[in-house]
Amino acid sequence: MSFLQKHVPAGVPRTFRPQLTSLVDVMTILLVFLIKSFSVEGNLVTPSEDLELPISSASKPPRPNCSIELTQKEVLMDGRSLVTVESLARTDSLLIPEIHDWLLQKQRSCGDSTETELMVQVDREVKFDIVKKVMFSCSKAGFSDFSVLVLEHDG
Repeated sequence: MSFLQKHVPAGVPRTFRPQLTSLVDVMTILLVFLIKSFSVEGNLVTPSEDLELPISSASKPPRPNCSIELTQKEVLMDGRSLVTVESLARTDSLLIPEIHDWLLQKQRSCGDSTETELMVQVDREVKFDIVKKVMFSCSKAGFSDFSVLVLEHDG
C-alpha cells in the first residue's frame, strides 16, 4: 500500500494538481523584473571615426538633439564639414561665419524654436581656443545650453 492510499481519506482525488494561480503570479513578477532591468538605450550618439572623446565619470546619458563635432582636422555638423581647424587657428575673430550661418539654417530642424541646447563632441586633443570660438559662434546663432559628450569611465 502506498503513502497516498494510507493517508488520503476515501473520496479525495489522489492526483496532484498544482495551483496555477500562484505559478502565474510568480511568472508575472519575474517577467516584470526582467523587463524593468532590460536596457534598450544603446548608443544615442555615434561619434565620428576620427574623434577621440575625453573620458569622464559622468553617468547621465545624452539626450538626442543637435550636435556639432570638433575633430582634430575639421568642424562637422550632420556629417558636413563646415570649416577646418587649421583655418580657425589662423583667425583672431571669435565669430566663425560658416558655423553661425549653418546653425541658423539648421535651428529649425533641431527641434522647436525654444530649444537652445547643443551637444558638442570635441576631440580630446583640440585646443581650448578653438572650442571657445566654436561655442561663441553657436551661442550667437541662438544656442545657449551646451552639453559636452564624453566617454563614461568604468572605474
